[in-house]
Amino acid sequence: MKNKKLSLSDVMKVKELGALLPLIILVIIASLVNPAFLNSNNLFDILRTTSYTTILAVPLTMLMASGRMDMSIAATTALGGIIAAMAETSGMPLPVALLLGILVGAAVGVCNAVLVDYFQLPGFIATLAVSNIVEGISAVITDNNPIPGISGSFKAIAQTRLAGQVTITVIYALVLAVIGYVIMKHMKIGRKILAVGGNTEAANLAGINVKRIHTGLFILVGIFGAVSGILYCSRFSSAQLTAGAGTSLTIMSSVIIGGTAMRGGSGTIVGSVLGCMLFAVITNALVVMGISTNWQNVVYGLILVIALLIDYFRQKSARRA
Repeated sequence: MKNKKLSLSDVMKVKELGALLPLIILVIIASLVNPAFLNSNNLFDILRTTSYTTILAVPLTMLMASGRMDMSIAATTALGGIIAAMAETSGMPLPVALLLGILVGAAVGVCNAVLVDYFQLPGFIATLAVSNIVEGISAVITDNNPIPGISGSFKAIAQTRLAGQVTITVIYALVLAVIGYVIMKHMKIGRKILAVGGNTEAANLAGINVKRIHTGLFILVGIFGAVSGILYCSRFSSAQLTAGAGTSLTIMSSVIIGGTAMRGGSGTIVGSVLGCMLFAVITNALVVMGISTNWQNVVYGLILVIALLIDYFRQKSARRA
């Protein structure tokens, strides 16, 4: 029996390699340049950073796999935390305050779904417009000031540590990633999401309610955007307009480089988590290696270009197969 040679197209089919290989290379380089990179405190810090972005990346992976995108994630993150903090500091019980923040996130998701799926506006432009509106609302209701004074119970939501150094947000992210993986790999709704992203018309003919799928996923992204904002608020003991700033493109890049197609039809939760870890390692490595943080945006931009190129060649390879 002849051994089959491993071709480039075979390699490209392993979607997670786009994030895994550069992650391994970067870890090796950073540890060689500065052995302090492998210090346990530093590694736990990377895990904590990854946990926050993973909470956003999991629902976004599902949305992008269905053929949609959302540029309002960062703005929703800030507003969700602000609403929850304002509600709790005004005297509302913590559970009610958290629920209000989450409902605001869901409302942003509904707005995105209505504009994109019911009015058929371009997803990128529509969700970017919603992002600007949400950012404006956050600025108006806070007068551009942080919201301090949250309770100890609120702070404990993200500041609680397990086994000494592991923050509880790592557990939140791990549980969410496992749930997302099971949904996409082993459940009927996961197959429907991929079917919608792969061919909308065929999905409609097969009896799948495409608008319902998209609406549900937009709401899911909005909800977890708000959850992320609540966690940021808890972590820093105050709600801030800058919570989640700049995350929309980095999260999207993490998802793409992890193996989810921009046009939909494929998506991998494992790859998205690896993509989030890659960005966390990049940010951390720049600091550990003594490189100016001014280079972060340059590096992020280059990685986004690389992610898009990987997606292009991956799709090209899939069409040839």
